[in-house]
Amino acid sequence: MFNWETFEPAEYSRDEKPSFVELTKRSYVTAEGDADDHSADPNFLRLAAAAARIAKIISGGPDKGIPVSGFKEYVLYPVQAVWTAQGNNEHFKIWIKQPLFIDEADFSAAMTQIDFDNFDEDEVHFEHLAEGTEIQTINYGAVTADAPAFQVLDEAIKSSDYQRLHADQHREVYIDGLPVDADKVVLVRFEIDPNGHSLPGLVHN
Repeated sequence: MFNWETFEPAEYSRDEKPSFVELTKRSYVTAEGDADDHSADPNFLRLAAAAARIAKIISGGPDKGIPVSGFKEYVLYPVQAVWTAQGNNEHFKIWIKQPLFIDEADFSAAMTQIDFDNFDEDEVHFEHLAEGTEIQTINYGAVTADAPAFQVLDEAIKSSDYQRLHADQHREVYIDGLPVDADKVVLVRFEIDPNGHSLPGLVHN
């Protein structure tokens, strides 16, 4: 069985030392909305759970009525979210990565098996997206405005003359799952432009 944590440990690093990833276009189950209480916000948790339910159904493959070609068993990828500051609250976009052999027909098949009890069909989507080039570190517990992870990444960017591309935006990967508590590790990423500098240990996927 493919397990992202076993086979892609550098991409999902648990090291506080900053590292670099360059993540090309892949398929994702997505959802988006607004939140007043960051990752503890009920709307965020509702849509994260909805996207995860669909991803779980897809992972069942042909045995669960999903017509996946070349199916191999795998562990679900973690929920991640891109957070963007806006006025008095934040906008979020949830991404859940899908294996290369999953396509939109598999997503559509999974949607026919969903009981839309707490979300609408048009709130969850299947998209092809690229993360780009990012610098990452970890944070323990919920990511706040003064999170140590932000300070670590800002210092690494400044000291190496990189450029952060979106000052009001960052990505969180919930490698220990949701909801977030003080003991859980959250991977935090900023998208960057290396400004012509090398990125030591860059992971390309």
